[in-house]
Amino acid sequence: MNRLRSAAVLFGLLAVAGVAQAQDFKERFVGKSPCAPDIQSEFSDFSLRLDKTQDLTLLYRDLSAVKVVMIIEPNGSGDHCGVVRDVVQITRIAKDIEFRCFDPHAPTDVTIGTSIRKGSTKPVTAIDAWRIDLKEQKFIETRDKVTCTAEGWDGEDDGSDLVDEAKKYAAHHKSGQFASEPAASTKDTQETPLVQVTVEGELRKAKLIEGVLPQYPEEALKSRIKGTVELHVVFEKRGTVRLVEVVSGHPLFAQAAVDAVRHWKYPPTMLNGKPVEVDTLVFVTFALGGALKTNP
Repeated sequence: MNRLRSAAVLFGLLAVAGVAQAQDFKERFVGKSPCAPDIQSEFSDFSLRLDKTQDLTLLYRDLSAVKVVMIIEPNGSGDHCGVVRDVVQITRIAKDIEFRCFDPHAPTDVTIGTSIRKGSTKPVTAIDAWRIDLKEQKFIETRDKVTCTAEGWDGEDDGSDLVDEAKKYAAHHKSGQFASEPAASTKDTQETPLVQVTVEGELRKAKLIEGVLPQYPEEALKSRIKGTVELHVVFEKRGTVRLVEVVSGHPLFAQAAVDAVRHWKYPPTMLNGKPVEVDTLVFVTFALGGALKTNP
């Protein structure tokens, strides 16, 4: 009995310590500028538009010991940095941040989570998950079963934000898949258009942080054309595309592949602690019917 009491006391102390540590972590960030020197990192960070009506963004930052995601609001002074409204931390470095997740109990809310993908691009169930309260500008941890997809989206080209994407996701009622409305020509064919992407070399296991899969060209769908495009792509040190060239492939597919890939972004590739350019090949296969695995 004494051992059970001791264990209970120890568990209680650890829980209290964990809450206190989390609170201290929030105090380190909340109310500060993300440009503050004491919360900077030499590792990768990037942002996504959260809610354009409030000009809110999500900022991811790798602090080596932890990964953090922050809600950033403009401070009204013209300072581009803004103010941190809330923050969540991921202490296990092996976990990936998932920005496109679906909580069936709150389908239209923006939800983020964590996973350990190990290079997979299939939909996964989140290990940890948080819904975002836009009114309070806070992360709310959820214990619901949350599904996340690795499909990229940069929130810039079409003016949309994560709020728009969450609503679009909910409208489709497809857990684990963000999908645009199918092209009208798709309904005229008995086979489903599918796109598979394979990236060679250093980026094969890296996770695409911005960008989308190429779209199956409508003219190719009407003619039921299938094929593969080979691209030569050079990524700059910061992970954006500097050069994309067609090596081979049908002209219809080549243009669609180039249009998508030129907007991709990966985390910087490090060599001896310094970011380097990456010269690689990308293969995009456009098929009809069977299931394909994607690896952007």
